Amino acid sequence: MQEARHSGNLVIVPGAVVETVLAELGKECRQVVEDVYIEAARGGLVNPDSLFLRPDPDRRERAIALPAYVPGAAPAMGVKWISSFPGNLALGLPRASALIALNDVRTGLATAVLEGSRISGHRTALSAAVGARALRGGDSRIGKLAVIGTGYISATTLAVMAGEGWAAGSLAVHDLDADRARAFAAEHTHGLAPSVSVAGTLREALDDADVVLFATTAVVPYVTDAGWFKPGAVVLHMSLRDLEPEAMADAAHVVDDVSHALREKTSLALAVERGTVRREDITAIGDHLRGAARPSRGRTVVYAPFGLGSLDIAIGALVLERAAGREGVVTVPDFAGLL
Repeated sequence: MQEARHSGNLVIVPGAVVETVLAELGKECRQVVEDVYIEAARGGLVNPDSLFLRPDPDRRERAIALPAYVPGAAPAMGVKWISSFPGNLALGLPRASALIALNDVRTGLATAVLEGSRISGHRTALSAAVGARALRGGDSRIGKLAVIGTGYISATTLAVMAGEGWAAGSLAVHDLDADRARAFAAEHTHGLAPSVSVAGTLREALDDADVVLFATTAVVPYVTDAGWFKPGAVVLHMSLRDLEPEAMADAAHVVDDVSHALREKTSLALAVERGTVRREDITAIGDHLRGAARPSRGRTVVYAPFGLGSLDIAIGALVLERAAGREGVVTVPDFAGLL
């Protein structure tokens, strides 16, 4: 990789290689996520606001640019460019597609482009698993796990949780598309629970759930009542816009970065705007990981990480390093035109 850093070459890492490397990295990626969150809580990252592009403001399609610089012993710099087009599912295409572009931290030269949707999905799943474990005081045995939304993020999150030894007594799956929910329950629960059911209603799925995973494409909140959640439940609100402010009352709120989380009409932003949640009561997951904050016993905890570009860039740099020399990786000579 040293040659690519200084020659003006560009390394391209396709999705199949990214997927293989991520599977091999295992706990190393988890450690990256924890380290980035702790550094974010300490204010040690350069992580500007994400930039949202909506071709039509009245539709759900969007693309987001997430730039970041991650300091440390192996510094990394770059940007993730990710699109979300929910209508793709009806075409047999993935909802999200992405690339991650990395730059040399000393010269700024472009050094690599990696297929980014797998990295993005994997870091989102790790964010959920890291947050759930920290906010449950390290307890990875769940009475009931509820999954709301049965797309790629939910499937990846359950795979990560299974790989980390999580177990549930029962698992309830709910989706607006009942056929998708049934297919998901049959294919993507990874043996996490001996009992798996498809819930016909949201209320049924949430009833008595100890951990709830929201991973939907909702743009307008639809969960209206805090009483729908079991007291003490950990709600992994990965899709950010499912909960009405009233449904967030009296809960503890944890994010990755407070200023990021209160943007783009997230449920938490609406709750702070309406006075249902006080900004000063929101804590960062990095503080929980480093022992500066503690889980709230007996109180519902809503964990809503907005998504830090630092995670994508840090994991992307690690994948690039481990992908060196593999079949399928392409080097474009003198991409920068320096010779």
